[in-house]
Amino acid sequence: MKTILTALLLLLGNSIFAQPKFQINGNIANAKPNMLVFLMNGNDGKTIATDTVRDGKFTLKGSIAEPDIFQLGFVGYKEALDIFLDNDEVNITADFNQFSAATITGSAVQSDYQQFKSTFNPIRDRLNYLVQQINPEKNSFKRDSLIQLYELSKGKVLQEATLFAKGKPGSPVSSFVLFAISPLLNGNEDLEQRYAALNPSAKKGTFAKMIEQTIAEANLNKVGTVALEFSQKDTLGKMVSLQSFRGKYVLIDFWASWCGPCRAENPNLVNAFKKYSSKNFTVLGVSLDDNKASWMNAIRKDKLTWTQVSDLQSWNNQVAQLYKIRSIPANYLLDPNGKIIARDLRGEELQIKLKELLQ
Repeated sequence: MKTILTALLLLLGNSIFAQPKFQINGNIANAKPNMLVFLMNGNDGKTIATDTVRDGKFTLKGSIAEPDIFQLGFVGYKEALDIFLDNDEVNITADFNQFSAATITGSAVQSDYQQFKSTFNPIRDRLNYLVQQINPEKNSFKRDSLIQLYELSKGKVLQEATLFAKGKPGSPVSSFVLFAISPLLNGNEDLEQRYAALNPSAKKGTFAKMIEQTIAEANLNKVGTVALEFSQKDTLGKMVSLQSFRGKYVLIDFWASWCGPCRAENPNLVNAFKKYSSKNFTVLGVSLDDNKASWMNAIRKDKLTWTQVSDLQSWNNQVAQLYKIRSIPANYLLDPNGKIIARDLRGEELQIKLKELLQ
């Protein structure tokens, strides 16, 4: 009786403490004999499983803490296969000569990931192409036309991402999708609202953690806190400090000449500056440009007569890094004591706020 009880306790213990595991079964046509296949974490580059291909077949086993994107490849070959992996069984069928066209079945998260790629990759490629065309374009008419096309493609990305997340609120792939499109979103509040709408089962893995870190960093400059001090060179190369604006209401405006929504918002800023600059209000522009000529041309064309600063380091702009800026346009409205009293005011919202404060 004691032996039977001990065996039952052992079985119960194994069922409680056994870790979930993954298994990848590969069937690769035209594979060379004894090729070494490996599975690598796509974020930290660590190899978590290896096997030798025999008669075109291999098996990779292991356990992962959370679902994530991994690369499956062969030692000595550059081409690798992205897999969104959880602790489940996955079957891969492929021809080694066309490895990127492999068929992957058996995994719900991988199926979601493949759906995402088939929908988003063509639009992403279109956005990247347009950015490459916009940056060097000197003709203002052509540049504006390209920016309009960029905005249309961006809108399509956001539309598809919204549909995907609503359709799969419990999938970890939705966190990945949200992270991928976060630079295109309308500020931190937009990101935070979209992330909050996901189920707890979707908030797992590296991409969920990066979203949470982004949200936490953005909340460092919450309304009610004193804005972080900084200094940067203006268009003439003179250092300008935020401290020098104490005593005034200041709108710190993060923008760039290549940013379509920023340029579209500039007439509203011009209107606000004309209306309230004589009433203790000013704007301090922080540009994320990397080309001074483009920056200066945009200032002249949009008639931005307030102080502008930049280190011409694009997204690596030190002030943008300090303020954890992930998308533009973005702005902070400061009171005369340097305290943040509002964020990301645009259009009529900015006009209403300034009227409330200054009239």
